[in-house]
Amino acid sequence: MKEEMESLEVRAVLRELRCLEGGHLKKIYQPDEGEILFRIYMSGEENKMLLFKIGKALYLTRMDRKNPMEPGDYVMLMRKYTGNAKIMGIEQHGLDRVVSLDLQKRRKSRLIFEIFGKGNLILEGEEHILVPYRSESWSHRKLKEGHTYKYPPSRVDPFELDRSSFEKILKESEKDLVRTLAVDLNLGGKYAEEICYRLGVDKNMKNPQGSLGELYSEIQRLRRQTEDEELDPHVIMDEDGDIIDAVPFPLTRYEELESKRMESYNHALDLAFQEEESKEEKEDGAEASRLERKLASQERAVSDLKEKESENQLKAELIYQNYPRCEELLKEVKRAREEGNRDEVYSKLLDDQDVLELNDSDEYLVVELEGNVDGDRCSENVKLDFRKDVNENAQHHYNKSKECKKKIEGAKEAIKETKKEIEEGNEKRAREKEDKKATAKYWFDRYKWFISSEGHMVIAGKDTKTNEEVVKKYLEKYDRYAHAEAGGAPSVVIKKGDKKEIGEKTLREACQYAIIHSKEWKRGIAAGRAYWVKPEQVSKTAEAGESLPTGAFVIRGKRNYMGDLRMEAVLVETEYKGKKKIMCAPSSTVEEAESDDFVKKVNFIPGKKDLNGFAKEMSDHFRVPVEDILKILPPGDVDVIKKES
Repeated sequence: MKEEMESLEVRAVLRELRCLEGGHLKKIYQPDEGEILFRIYMSGEENKMLLFKIGKALYLTRMDRKNPMEPGDYVMLMRKYTGNAKIMGIEQHGLDRVVSLDLQKRRKSRLIFEIFGKGNLILEGEEHILVPYRSESWSHRKLKEGHTYKYPPSRVDPFELDRSSFEKILKESEKDLVRTLAVDLNLGGKYAEEICYRLGVDKNMKNPQGSLGELYSEIQRLRRQTEDEELDPHVIMDEDGDIIDAVPFPLTRYEELESKRMESYNHALDLAFQEEESKEEKEDGAEASRLERKLASQERAVSDLKEKESENQLKAELIYQNYPRCEELLKEVKRAREEGNRDEVYSKLLDDQDVLELNDSDEYLVVELEGNVDGDRCSENVKLDFRKDVNENAQHHYNKSKECKKKIEGAKEAIKETKKEIEEGNEKRAREKEDKKATAKYWFDRYKWFISSEGHMVIAGKDTKTNEEVVKKYLEKYDRYAHAEAGGAPSVVIKKGDKKEIGEKTLREACQYAIIHSKEWKRGIAAGRAYWVKPEQVSKTAEAGESLPTGAFVIRGKRNYMGDLRMEAVLVETEYKGKKKIMCAPSSTVEEAESDDFVKKVNFIPGKKDLNGFAKEMSDHFRVPVEDILKILPPGDVDVIKKES
């Protein structure tokens, strides 16, 4: 999952967050220790939820959040100052990861999000800091109540540099190119590397005199993609289908990985930052997940109903505490509608600071009312219906409060039933798990692996990092290297070990394995082509002026191609050093095996059966945890063609 936003991504998401301007901050919550959630009232629209993952990200969320923690002193203090405040503007400080929301209530204030390091959220009043999330102090600035807010030391905005200033920074830098772009030009590591990828230049070079013009042009292209052109947001997936990043537009560095276009960058970020399911949750299956989601939904419903009950009670009391003001407003509207001078009167009313909205067609106005409730000074935006008098408007909210109270009792009973179902399901799964023991673990379990029909260990990378590892750590003099022609294929290393020479059977099986674990599986092709080479032909040294991404290698010399490799795999129960193992291998491995030790066998090809559902079935079939199955399967859905047990 994504770890944090970079400066350029903050600028991109702000283009979408400006839709919040004109909205009102309704409530602030703390769903978790590292999160602050803002519910924002938008006239004529659904409320929007702005999530601040402290120090990491700021975006609109659609995800079901955990039931908010009991509001602590910080949240309650923030609610006091910002409740019903109107969002007047939202800005980024330069290209730094600092965003401010300008607010207007009785007085102006400002929320400042520091989306770097440990992170911070500061509420600043007209003169000084009112509430910091975390009090901190440095020699150059203090983030403490009563102090004037100062931005962190400003960094370069590369989009504001002219050509000569840009070239001066690069010429004077003692760092390599990628670090100069990332640090001195404030682009961050990902987008600094992206520029190098796009231009095909060596990111480790220093003083790139011959590429200054191209580099400057590429930075201007990034600016246009971020600020001027339509965003083209995508989520990026690894070979297991897990989301690892969210980008505002496609990146060259990710072109070998699977990606999916999203309707907004906020939605892409929302998916990329959600917590990964735990292994236990994955094993528990769809029914347990459904019940957990149901329980969470029911608990949120109770929380929302309690809030609405309290909110409507408060609105009714504030109407009575502000009886003369409400009566005056309703009379003015009634006279204007009767006398036919609505435009003039409505315009005058909207000039009043406490009248927030006036809707003639739906016959209501929204007014901010203040009062004392339970000894506390509070305010709330209250809708007054033109067709009712003050008493009827207050009674309407009292009735809604009572309705919510009744619904809460019913929802609590439903929660009890759901908890009972979950408990029964947990007991059942616990009994089932007693029969499913994890297989013994060995060094090769870090990778994709199988044992060839001739007894050779074959390992393959699962992602870019492990693709690099299997070659650098395990490819030795008498081994062999295999790779598919298709994109998104792993590096495959055939270990000779102390076995006899690597034969034609093993080479063909390794090539078939490379095809099976490539992106071609998802395309559903029937067969493909791959090649093998000797270790000395595999190099990490690129051609002059070029660079290689992590997990990529240059192959020099003749490639030994093998064609008509079937896209068919097999799951089998086998033994390694006397211990039970479940192996996913090319179908030809079992067909060509010199022994007949494989009792349980399941042959499968690309198809339409959900991979997770298939893994659960195989978990039951082989009596091992589902994670032991998932981590060895090809990257896509399947069809079973033969099952022997």
